[in-house]
Amino acid sequence: MDWEELTMAKVIIEAAINGATATKKLNPHIPYSAQEIATDAIAACNAGAALVHFHARDPETGKFVFEHGSHYLEVYRRARAASEVLLWPGADIMHMSKREPASMPDLLFCDPGSLNLVSYDPTTKRIRNENSIYKNSIDYTRRHLAKVRELGLRPTVNVFEPGFVRATLLFLEQGLLTEPLMVKFYFGGPELPFGLPPSLKSLEAYLEMFSGVRINWFAATLGGDNLPLVPIIVSNGGHVRVGLEDHHYAAEGHLSNAQLVERAATAVRSAGAEVATPVEARRILEL
Repeated sequence: MDWEELTMAKVIIEAAINGATATKKLNPHIPYSAQEIATDAIAACNAGAALVHFHARDPETGKFVFEHGSHYLEVYRRARAASEVLLWPGADIMHMSKREPASMPDLLFCDPGSLNLVSYDPTTKRIRNENSIYKNSIDYTRRHLAKVRELGLRPTVNVFEPGFVRATLLFLEQGLLTEPLMVKFYFGGPELPFGLPPSLKSLEAYLEMFSGVRINWFAATLGGDNLPLVPIIVSNGGHVRVGLEDHHYAAEGHLSNAQLVERAATAVRSAGAEVATPVEARRILEL
């Protein structure tokens, strides 16, 4: 089976299992400690996720640990001891050094742009953290991509709004990125009013911008439920991201990451596709 056939036949599920606004107060299933994160990653993999995104956290306070150090290494060790799941961290990589494969992530990220990233309560009509700006200059992104290349890894390019695509195409022209690109389309749900909303028209707009470029793309809804979008994603040749980083599912009965992956896998199969294993995902993404 060649690359195009494999890409068309299999859908990769990514589980984003914890994050900035994902706290145990909202959903007790959100993992904090390295052991909890690894256990959750293994469960998500067993449920059908080939790829897991996570942020290391202090197990006592729940605060993020940005330095790529022992907390992240422990997750890799524990998760890989019991699964073949692919892992990518939300860590600061600029001081990261190349180690043996067992102590390295499978891929890293790239955020080629800036935006106002605020949360919104539709019930009270209140905007939270109104001064929050997620800032990534072109210079910083260029240095970040150079670091990813130095480490011998591939980046997953995070797209929060159309300007991120324009910057991505510039980096591709300059040779800092190579095809096939791995791209995450993040749509803004009701609780995170940024960028484009989760819809077929939004997806088509992004795909049109990448016309003629070979990409593996995922779609996610941040601040909302991405499961209803799965049939649209699959029918348009994409891969699926779900997880408690993106939406806490408190109102839906405090679902776990594994349960979300199971539901996504069911939706993928109902749409007439197959769920990719970690081995198949590695080949599709050319890792």
